[in-house]
Amino acid sequence: MLKAVIFDFGQTIMPETLNIESSLVELMPGVFEAMTQITLPKGIWANTRETPASQIRSWLKRAGLDAYIQWVVTSFEIGYRKPSLQFFTSALAQCGLCGSEIVFVGNQLNTDILGANNAGIRSIYLADAIYRSVDDSPDTQVEPAYTIETLFDLPRLIQSLD
Repeated sequence: MLKAVIFDFGQTIMPETLNIESSLVELMPGVFEAMTQITLPKGIWANTRETPASQIRSWLKRAGLDAYIQWVVTSFEIGYRKPSLQFFTSALAQCGLCGSEIVFVGNQLNTDILGANNAGIRSIYLADAIYRSVDDSPDTQVEPAYTIETLFDLPRLIQSLD
């Protein structure tokens, strides 16, 4: 049974070019619709170099999304980065979830999808070019459990899985 939907952050929820000093917050296409239409608890698991969860929460508040996100986990704070198994097992433990209870939505095959798959988590890959990261390796030989073009497609997929 599906208990939560977990999202990557950079280039999935907000652009990776996000300026922390700016009062303007930009969202990736379909984020608001996914957050408001999916009724399951939601979280963000992010690879960050120096950004703590509190800073991500600040951006979410400015974007009007904080109330939709139950958990925020960052690699900066837990000491492991995606795709490491330690990142995913630590994040699951922090959220009190099991891998079989969630889906992980990400934009990078080489970190998000590979890591989720290795942790026994069903992965959802955002295939549209708008979600590509500079450091993505699209030639990575990893197969997501599901592929959608944009986050606009996510609520329908989640409904079919729930």
